[in-house]
Amino acid sequence: MSEISRVFWDNFITSFDWKQGEHVAAIAPTGAGKTTLFKHILPIRKYNIFFGTKPDDKLYHQILKSGYVRKESFDEIKPWENNILLWVKQRKTISETIDAQREAFRDALNSIVIQKGWTVWIDEAKYLSQMLGLKEELTYCVEQLRSIDSTVICGAQRPAFLPPSVLAGSTHVFLWKTTDRRDQEKLSDIGGIDASIVRNEAKSLGKHEFIYIKSRGTTSHMTISQTPK
Repeated sequence: MSEISRVFWDNFITSFDWKQGEHVAAIAPTGAGKTTLFKHILPIRKYNIFFGTKPDDKLYHQILKSGYVRKESFDEIKPWENNILLWVKQRKTISETIDAQREAFRDALNSIVIQKGWTVWIDEAKYLSQMLGLKEELTYCVEQLRSIDSTVICGAQRPAFLPPSVLAGSTHVFLWKTTDRRDQEKLSDIGGIDASIVRNEAKSLGKHEFIYIKSRGTTSHMTISQTPK
């Protein structure tokens, strides 16, 4: 592969071919466009559970207004509820909040692996894997959930923050501008691409521009587009 095609956002998002069971990685610094991407692709899936890790976030309120139901544990989900924001309330201390989040997210991941068809949205994969200590569970889900037709979407601010299996196991990778050496080296984890081409392009992207990499089997394709400002 020697070229990366360029397409307008409207053309890109209307032709985005994302099958259930295909994982997604979205790596972007704050304000680059990851939230915009999530808002556009959330409605594509029918059974969604979004892990809310932050004390507050505009995206959480937006998806609640769109019909999502807030829950504090997977056990609270009713059989007819299929769009869930798993968002634990803040406790009196940071330590207590972390413990509550760890328990809620671990229980959810353990439940999801025995059910079929869920799409799991993890906006802060670094926080989940490192701060909450759930790297083993996240890695397992990325590597095993395809077999039960489930999908994992991992967001992060930098490629270096993601476990190797996330980039290697994602069919769809969205990458915004990065110039850090460790991030550049991490791009080699993406399967089926010429990492040198991606590294060179990633240095010169505009603020809202991203490289989209789709890899299925032995074939891959790279595109540059730009989320709406």
